[in-house]
Amino acid sequence: MDRMTALFVGVAMGALIQRVQASNPGMIARNLRLENLSVIKFMATTIAVGAMLVYVMSLVMPMHFDVKPTYVVGVLVGGLVFGVGFALSGYCPGTCVVGAGEGRKDAVFAFVGGVVGALAFTLAFTAVIAPLNALADFGKITLADMLGLPAVAVALALGVVFLAVVKWLPTNPGRPALGEES
Repeated sequence: MDRMTALFVGVAMGALIQRVQASNPGMIARNLRLENLSVIKFMATTIAVGAMLVYVMSLVMPMHFDVKPTYVVGVLVGGLVFGVGFALSGYCPGTCVVGAGEGRKDAVFAFVGGVVGALAFTLAFTAVIAPLNALADFGKITLADMLGLPAVAVALALGVVFLAVVKWLPTNPGRPALGEES
């Protein structure tokens, strides 16, 4: 059953990624230039709904949350590497898989580049990454821990905030909304 659920969620996410054109590097570029916010709004909605559903479900069924340690330097370096790869390819890991499924050759190259990057990370971990992580390791902290609140309350509050921001943000900044006069 777990595999079927994972398959269903994966297919649904792929369909939604394709629906908002997040597998199109041109659309990603328009989002990064803040000309069209549809992908950003989709990502925020996905985070909000996912967090709220998972934490509410955790109240009635056992779930395992594996909180990763907060490695500040490691996260900064990883973010830089991810950002460079994202800027060069126009894809992130999920969107390149959908793009490859659509037959985009550039997405296939981005996917292969991601696999090669993951291999390089694995090979360099002990010598390079682990020492970087040790520089500023704050351990396994969460926002709920810092606020002293139940995790489900924080997830619901952040989900509501994300959804409100999604509702408030225009999809096409700078363009008049339908029905508005210029």
